[in-house]
Amino acid sequence: MKTIIKLSCFVTVLSLVLSCEKELDLSFPVTPSQMVIEGWIENGMPAQVILSHSAPYFSAIDSNNIIDFSETHAKVTLYSGSDHEILTLKPNQSYFPPYLYKSSRIKGTYNQSYTLEIIKFDTITRQYDTITASTTIPEPVELDSVWFETDPGMETKGRIWIRLSDDGSKANYYRLLYKRKGKDSRYVATNISTFNDVMINGKTAEMGFLRGYSSLADVEKENYFEKGDTVSIKFCTIDKEQFDFWNVYQSKVIASANPLATSNNLLKSNIKGGLGMWTGYGATYYLVIVK
Repeated sequence: MKTIIKLSCFVTVLSLVLSCEKELDLSFPVTPSQMVIEGWIENGMPAQVILSHSAPYFSAIDSNNIIDFSETHAKVTLYSGSDHEILTLKPNQSYFPPYLYKSSRIKGTYNQSYTLEIIKFDTITRQYDTITASTTIPEPVELDSVWFETDPGMETKGRIWIRLSDDGSKANYYRLLYKRKGKDSRYVATNISTFNDVMINGKTAEMGFLRGYSSLADVEKENYFEKGDTVSIKFCTIDKEQFDFWNVYQSKVIASANPLATSNNLLKSNIKGGLGMWTGYGATYYLVIVK
């Protein structure tokens, strides 16, 4: 019988008093801009790829200059075995930047490998740059059940809970996303979205999740799910390389929201010649009507 375990998911200020003031001239090195790739493919769905360019840390990005950071003139080709397809660029306001390269004919199949090739003309070097990345879609894992439960002391607000029976014969890596009907235009990662089976290997676990934030402009102050929400849950299996990337990314997002926290881990990308991640999702979907 499987064991059921339940998991709920000084700054010292130094003041220097000087007898005279000295003007500090701080200069930060400017690193060359690089292509940033956020792409994914899942079983039964087309490939989707967002291309942008990295920017200096203190750069201001707004509606007036967003096009300068978008990449809309690349040739993006998807390879799967002996087959290939050039992805089509389409506007999509659900993402930032608001453009999406998408396949139309090739759909994802689990246990199949997919390679991206991105070719872009560099106006500085006057040469074509080639960026590549490969991923495999792991076999999906189904959840035992998904439900909503209010937090203690709250009448209408709470978490989405999942019950997962983990396969103890191998290491497993997971990612959880959600989309609320009428509130979210795309799937958003939960607050602690990426986890492995180190603590639950071969066991059945129940885990509760809060909402994540869809962007830095997310104006909702609380990250509870609420009664009245209709929530689509996307539960994904991923491989270790993708887990390592999204787990570090997750820690950086959490640290950025807390002025007392820091994250020194580096993002380990699978992109050759650029930044970001090309992810293969073994996905299953569930609908939760919060009552």
